[in-house]
Amino acid sequence: MDGWGISWADVPGHVSYALIALSYWMTNVFWLRLIAVIGLIFEILYFRMSGGAMHTGIGWDIIFIGINLYQIYRLVADQRALRYMKELHLLSQGAFAELSREQLAQLVKVGSWRTLEPGTQVTREGEPVRELVLICDGQMIVEAQGRTITHLHGGSLVGELAFVSGNAASATVTAERMTRAFVLEMEKLRKVVRADDLVASAIDRVVGRDLAAKLTAGMKTARRWRQRRRR
Repeated sequence: MDGWGISWADVPGHVSYALIALSYWMTNVFWLRLIAVIGLIFEILYFRMSGGAMHTGIGWDIIFIGINLYQIYRLVADQRALRYMKELHLLSQGAFAELSREQLAQLVKVGSWRTLEPGTQVTREGEPVRELVLICDGQMIVEAQGRTITHLHGGSLVGELAFVSGNAASATVTAERMTRAFVLEMEKLRKVVRADDLVASAIDRVVGRDLAAKLTAGMKTARRWRQRRRR
């Protein structure tokens, strides 16, 4: 390899840089971290084989490897926890269908499953909203100023407008029949969103899509209501 101007001692260095470059290209967080660890190991081999005092660089590489291995451990632990959740499929098939398993793992930490009896109010018009509710199975009625606005079914969110604006509830939402829901505490969810850009963008998409769907449904309901009044 000397004819190419590259010695065997340089090979680990080039491999490490190629792997680290690949890690920046990857979008899957688990594989990104794994490739970064392998790349840093090859960089340490390069330092050792090429000679010279490179203890500082090797020391930092060991720190980087330790950080990434810890994060890999967390990702694996989160995924194992998800596999054993009997109702995980309800999350992955509903409003959060586009979220990765890692993102779902973050949501699971700040949420809980609840069975809501008929008549249970999850929001009350004019009062603070402290929870974001995903309806997984069941039905809820939305009422504002004494008038029925719409009915919500599986896959719909309750409290998303308050999550975005921080305002009080614009409507009263009540379970019409036995409803299974996944409930996220607003403050804890906001902390997760602030800490993880991937989760933040995923939640923005979910909430934006749900708001758009409800706005369209609300406009249709308003048109039908006006038509009835004319008759």
